[in-house]
Amino acid sequence: MVESGPVSVRMEGKTPWHGDELPMLVCFPSVGLASTVVGHYLIRSKNLVRIASVHSEFLPPATIVIDSFPNPSVRIHADATMATLVSEFPAPLELITPLASTILDWAVSQHSGLVVAIEGILGKKEQDKDSENQEVVLGIPSNALAKSRLEKAGIQILEEGIVGGITAALLNEAAYRDMPLVVLFAMAADEELPDHGAAARLLESINRLLPDLKIDPQPLFAQARMIEQTLRTGMKLHRTTEPAPKTAKGPEPSIYG
Repeated sequence: MVESGPVSVRMEGKTPWHGDELPMLVCFPSVGLASTVVGHYLIRSKNLVRIASVHSEFLPPATIVIDSFPNPSVRIHADATMATLVSEFPAPLELITPLASTILDWAVSQHSGLVVAIEGILGKKEQDKDSENQEVVLGIPSNALAKSRLEKAGIQILEEGIVGGITAALLNEAAYRDMPLVVLFAMAADEELPDHGAAARLLESINRLLPDLKIDPQPLFAQARMIEQTLRTGMKLHRTTEPAPKTAKGPEPSIYG
């Protein structure tokens, strides 16, 4: 067990993942649920098994039922090629710093390689959109080694800005330890609705960053196209069923004269 203040990571049985400089992804909920979609997609598409869970009295007292079985809200799944931490809930404010520290402690204890945290950010409003800029995935490195990995993968690096939340805590802690970590940001179309397109773009960037994983993002792109088509159809239907604008007219007929 790895423990840091109010947070602990408990191992669960034998693990197929033995570190050996293999990557670890960190997926906490974000705008468009892009990171959550990526985490669940990886778990299902690569048949990752749960190897550890994260516990704290400050985490929501909830269980996530998957395939009829309960799962902790923050957990780590893995196979022989990678590990993925996924959470259904944002990190509580008072837990962000110790949680980031514990995650990195666990990664070090497992001799992991590059840590990749992923997040969705809110894109521009529809009328202000530049489609090319909306589809860019941005990266932030924790140190020179992480920066070289981003450059080699051809991922645009954010030069200036402000980052908050668990990703900021992970970046700060990894930079302090001189530990290679990158954060990938994709612009999402909506703050609340799942954005499969943003998730697919993140997977494309992860493929370039970690080519040995060989992740296929096409099913997510297909889902994104289906969702977009459904939304467009719904919007058209809404427009055709909206009541016509009221125009000035005389009094309505009345039996009471």
